[in-house]
Order: sequence, then structure tokens, then C-alpha cells
Amino acid sequence: MFGKKAYLTLVAMTVVALAFEAPARAQSPAASRDDDPVASAMERIHSAVERRAAIADRVMAASRLLNESKVARKRGERERAISQLQQAKAIADEIEPSERSYLSDELVSAIAAERAALIQSQPGFQTPGSSNAQKAGAFIRPALARYSVYRESLTRILREENLPPELLAVALVESGLNPLALSHKGARGIWQFMPATAERYGLAVGATDDHRTSPEHSTRAAARYLRDLYRQFEDWKLALAAYNCGEDKIQRVIDRTGVRDFDEMARRGLLPAETRKYVPAVLAVWTKLSGGAASR
Repeated sequence: MFGKKAYLTLVAMTVVALAFEAPARAQSPAASRDDDPVASAMERIHSAVERRAAIADRVMAASRLLNESKVARKRGERERAISQLQQAKAIADEIEPSERSYLSDELVSAIAAERAALIQSQPGFQTPGSSNAQKAGAFIRPALARYSVYRESLTRILREENLPPELLAVALVESGLNPLALSHKGARGIWQFMPATAERYGLAVGATDDHRTSPEHSTRAAARYLRDLYRQFEDWKLALAAYNCGEDKIQRVIDRTGVRDFDEMARRGLLPAETRKYVPAVLAVWTKLSGGAASR
């Protein structure tokens, strides 16, 4: 994406820009010293060129990873494509806003475009309870592979937030732990955050910077959201139901009927059908992760 010609152009542009800045700097206290002004100016130029060259190296490294991600996506190697794209984004994110250039901005746009291509190419998810065994298997196998990758880092975050690590069951049911999962309603990431809820819990939501696709950022936000839900309803089943259909809906049911028990709500048909299926599905995975009964 960025060859030797672009690299040299970037360096040349930096030298020209600094040359225009030199007269203004000549009035600084440093210039009043007996130092050779030409040598001083050349030193500043050399330092700035080195800094810009280092940034250009980062841009080229990220560009190579981006190209590898594209190749992997076209070959159907989604996990590799995701990994390479995440590495490219991490390098691009290291460039300070004050040091960005046209080339780095183009890189950020290209990364966003490739992320969109990956999302568009992902197969539709089916819940493990689907009657279609082939589709269920297509969901479970990559989900288990991703669980082995993310388990340690994400359960550590849940523990740091004083929550049961088995709450990772929510992300498994929501998305199969796919960072690029996107629902038709606009929910995104492993925790399937809608934009409004994501922003309420401090996640950036934008075309080129969407923290919902970051497993670590989104897990921290999901932990705090789930903790707030548990504090509100004092029951994990109701907290999970609220995560699925919204805390306002669960609170309205309680206010209208006085019922504060999920099983009773489900039996009386007070909850959406999706929520009545969702909570048992999460609890079943929770039990598998904990090796015993889910906490109340």
C-alpha cells in the first residue's frame, strides 16, 4: 500500500514544512545563544525527519498486516483475517493525533473498510439450540476456539469487576465470542451492545473507532452494565432478562404485576418469547462453565 516513493515523499514534505517554521523559531531563546544557527536548524530537521520516518515505518507495517488480512479473508481464513486486522489497527492507534498525516488517515480509512468487508462476509449466526445440526455445529466450533483464546483475559476482567467469571456465558450466547458480530438491529461485538448502551458505559461508537469490537473494552463495559442490572433487580435471572430485552421492560413488568421472579414471569407470559428462551440458554452455558449450578 505504501512503497518507497510514498515514504520519501512524506520525508520531503516534513523537511519543507520545517523550513517554513525555521524563521519563527529563530526568535526563540535558544537562537540567542552563540550556537551555529544553521547547525541548530539542521539538528531540528534531522530529529523531525527521524520521528516522521518512524511513523512512516509504522504505517507501512500496518499496511502489510492489512493486506495480509484481505488475502486471508478472500481465502476464507476468517480467524487469521481478524487477527491481522486487529494488529494493523493496534499499530495505527499508536500514532498520536498530532503526528497523523494524509497517509496515516488513509490507512485508518482502509482498516475501517476492511472491517466492514469482514462483517459483511460473516455467516449468519444460529443459536446452538437450532434444529439444524449443521448450522449449530458451524456456530459452536468457532465459538469454542475463540473461547480458548479469550477466556483468560476476559474472565480476569470480570473478576476485577467483582463478577462471576461464568458471565462469559452471556457473550457466548450473544455472539459466539465473535468480535465482529453484527445483528440486523445494529448490536455489535461479542456482547452485542447497541450504540446507546455502549456510549452510556463509555465505549466509543464510530465508523473508524468502535470499541464494541474490542473484546477487552467491551467486556469491561458489559461487566459494569451487568453489575448495575444485578444491583437493580437483585437476581441474576432478572438481570439476564434485562440484558436481553432492556431493564425498563423488566421494571415495568415488576411495577405492573408485583412479580419479581423470572420463572413466574415466564410462566405467565409476561416476557417476550425470545427472553424466555434466552435466560435458560445463558444459564445452561453458565452451568457448563462453572461445572455446577448457576448462581442466583
